[in-house]
Amino acid sequence: MFGNHVHKQLSAYLHGELSAQDARRMADHLRNCARCHAKFEEIEFGAQMAGRLEREQAPDDLWDGLELAISSHRRGAKTAEVSGFTWSPLKVGLASVLVLAIAVLASTYFRRQPEQPLPDNRPTWDVTRLDGRPSIGKQRIAEKGKLPLGEWLTTDETSRAQISVGQIGEVKIEPNSRVQLVEAQEDNHRLAMQRGKMEAFIWAPPRKFFVQTPSALAVDLGCSYTLEVAEDGTSLLHVTMGWVAFEWQTRESFVPAEAKCVTRPRLGPGTPYFADATAEFQAALTQFDTGSADSLDVILASARKRDALTLWHLLSRTENDARGKVFDRLAQLIPPPEKVTRTGVLGNDRVMFDLWWKELGLGDTEWWRMWKGDLPTQSR
Repeated sequence: MFGNHVHKQLSAYLHGELSAQDARRMADHLRNCARCHAKFEEIEFGAQMAGRLEREQAPDDLWDGLELAISSHRRGAKTAEVSGFTWSPLKVGLASVLVLAIAVLASTYFRRQPEQPLPDNRPTWDVTRLDGRPSIGKQRIAEKGKLPLGEWLTTDETSRAQISVGQIGEVKIEPNSRVQLVEAQEDNHRLAMQRGKMEAFIWAPPRKFFVQTPSALAVDLGCSYTLEVAEDGTSLLHVTMGWVAFEWQTRESFVPAEAKCVTRPRLGPGTPYFADATAEFQAALTQFDTGSADSLDVILASARKRDALTLWHLLSRTENDARGKVFDRLAQLIPPPEKVTRTGVLGNDRVMFDLWWKELGLGDTEWWRMWKGDLPTQSR
């Protein structure tokens, strides 16, 4: 039943819709596949958040309106003409009911509901004020505070704060930022960043710390980095030490130290590049990532050997003749290993992609082998 990954079956597994045999196979797969396990955690979190929604009770006056409309129909209202169309009394009555129901339900939906108190036994992370008066929820903190699961930390234009990420790292929150603690487990420390800028320093093993942005998930691979989220959801990642992966649906970007990557709503992670790449190279890459394939020639012509990082990612983001161009230029900069062929890469042979990655001089690190499934289960 299951191929390399099982993203399409995760929701069915979560809701108990698989057979007992398939469920056991799914559980075994999730124990051995870090990527699918991470996707499952995202779906599980979404289901938990949905479960917190309150069921809305229809107001009594809705039924009064329905009864009035039905009574009007029963009295045999005369046929009405609207904009040249003839409406029977039955259609008029049903239309009235529908309009009334929509209006009442809309007003009910948008009416401000009183906030429900959250449980007091939630996990918390320590927060330290750095400047100004940051807020946790509606409460401003003086020097120290606790950020509970599900709560927001907000800084204005004059305030900054530092969050202790359990026992695995620290995150500095810059002015005009808003972040939420969404998970606080031993193997899953997770923030959601709505806007602003943060600086993370994580000393835990890979895949312990995650940051959800409006357009991608930042996965820590043992690193230090900054992350900026604009009001429109566009985010900029700049890694200063180690590695970070950007994920969105099936799209992935691997970003090493001294490199950057932009992620955009509805497009996901862009193509990573080193911060010292030429302005021409960066401008052409932005055009490519936002849908202009014509900029590919500029990227290839201005690429340095160091830019092989970018070209390797472009192999999986191009097809046919365009991929052939990327292959040829990357081969000039970093000759492919013996087992990597042009025909195989053009045929989207992922094994060949991975073999070539190891030739880029970026390091055959433990996190990469873990990511690709080459480490024992207990190492994940």
